[in-house]
Amino acid sequence: MPPQIPAQPSPDPVVSPAGIPPGRRACGRLPDFLKDEPALNAEIAAVFSEPEGRLVYLNESGWHRLDRAFDLELDSLTLHDLIGVGDTQRFESEILLKARILGGWEGDCELRDAWGSAFSSHLKLFTRTATDAYASNATNSVYLCLAATPADATTSAHASQATLADREFLHALLTHLPDHIYFKDRASRFLLMSHAKALKHGLADAREAIGKTDFDFFTAEHATPAFNDEQTILKTGTALINVEEEETWPDGRRTWSSTTKMPLRDSEGDVVGTFGISRDITETKKLEEDRRELDLQLQLNSKLESIGRLAAGVAHEINTPTQYLAANIRFLDESFAVLARVFHAHRAFRDAIAAAPFATDPIVATALTSLAQADSDSDLPYLLGEIPVTLKQSLDGLDHVARIVRSLKEFSHPSSNAKVSVDLGKIAENAITVSRHEWKYVAEICTEFSAESRPVPCIADQVGQVILNLVINAAHAIGDTLKERNRERGLITVRTRSTDTHAIVEIQDDGTGIPDHVRAHLFEPFFTTKPVGKGTGQGLALVRTIVETNHQGLIDLETTVGSGSLFRLSFPYEAAPDAAAPAIELPGGLIAPP
Repeated sequence: MPPQIPAQPSPDPVVSPAGIPPGRRACGRLPDFLKDEPALNAEIAAVFSEPEGRLVYLNESGWHRLDRAFDLELDSLTLHDLIGVGDTQRFESEILLKARILGGWEGDCELRDAWGSAFSSHLKLFTRTATDAYASNATNSVYLCLAATPADATTSAHASQATLADREFLHALLTHLPDHIYFKDRASRFLLMSHAKALKHGLADAREAIGKTDFDFFTAEHATPAFNDEQTILKTGTALINVEEEETWPDGRRTWSSTTKMPLRDSEGDVVGTFGISRDITETKKLEEDRRELDLQLQLNSKLESIGRLAAGVAHEINTPTQYLAANIRFLDESFAVLARVFHAHRAFRDAIAAAPFATDPIVATALTSLAQADSDSDLPYLLGEIPVTLKQSLDGLDHVARIVRSLKEFSHPSSNAKVSVDLGKIAENAITVSRHEWKYVAEICTEFSAESRPVPCIADQVGQVILNLVINAAHAIGDTLKERNRERGLITVRTRSTDTHAIVEIQDDGTGIPDHVRAHLFEPFFTTKPVGKGTGQGLALVRTIVETNHQGLIDLETTVGSGSLFRLSFPYEAAPDAAAPAIELPGGLIAPP
């Protein structure tokens, strides 16, 4: 075995007086005429060209502290980038003016480090003019010099190295953690932001966010409550843990975050700002919404399947006695026609007897008088005229009942997911009949079924449910306007027609119309503008699923507030080759609450 070499103790790292490991290089080049400037021996020394304020030199210690974490291009850093947010206004209005006009300024001022954190420093800011020899070979003759000594500077190399190590740890979190970390001052302005959060806001550099607020990135719909939450934390010192926030962006996007917000305290324990960490949960919320919609459909299907079976059973039970009644009334109608002929024959015979010479015979005269009195008392002419009308109306009523029963049976007939060619006009007619109780008191129905419409492959009971929901919604929209417009009824128009590629059905009403803020959420599950008990927010979500997902169709909406709405449903004659099969089978007879 090779000889064991004793482990040698690791030497202490070599540290410069400023606490910076060797090997770092200064940023830029110090102008020759400033090399003997004693003030620039400070821990942080920088030189800027005037008047544009472009950085031309940053010493090694300053580079490490102010821009250590970033691969900075020299020209991209200006004097303003080094000033802490808290002193930005004072720097502009006082410090910089005095330095330029009086030639120099000295005092305490906050600077900003590579991580965006502010730190107190004793700052000396002064101007220097290049010597004639140097100025003749330089593009600038006047320079603004900055010399700063941080208030937390220590003579202990190891203590300084520990401080830098802490910053390295923070830098690692801010750079590599996928969660969004941020620090804010008491005015909710960003002091520090992680790389992931900067990317979320479309920033190439997290420092671009310093001094900005949520109002610079989000709409007021989100920024206002977020600001109010942070102000509450500042007042109470109470954290908000795992709060789900919906974020609204200027481009219309909506995202979700799970956020924890904490009070930021100084060494004395006073709250000086807030900080937080958040995680984007938009995909999780979308999956939850999809799962909830699926659960809703499954529950609704189970419930409505029972209603469908009940409707089919009721239709069957009504159908038999209706047939008996219809047969009996037809018998009465036909029999009364025979009796009427007999009555008319008897009347003709009576009239002939009354005209005969022997009509004066007492017996005959008494009989004729009795018959005339009976005619008068029974109002026989009225009965002979009205009974046939009554029987006809009864037959018409029973025919209407039969149509309703037939529509219920067709509407509740369960079908598989296999599509068959059907006539949209026939489906619409059944839906109109079944929903009569919803619209007959508030609207007239006008049907415009094109004779040239071709049958289209679809799942009949699903399409029937779609038309039913839209007709009921149209009736509700009209009902809300009757009193306002002082009218008894509105108008619902149902049309069918065909194009070369699609079969189209339109449901139009002259009701309230749909405002833009409602239209944006119209097809979302559980969204409804109807009062409790009248709407569940499920009908239009189901319409979208059936038309777009199950049939690869299209839904178009034309609406004007105060004038009404038109829903146009387009069903393709040929589905796309890669179209998915219907996601969920909807049992027959499903009358979804709109």
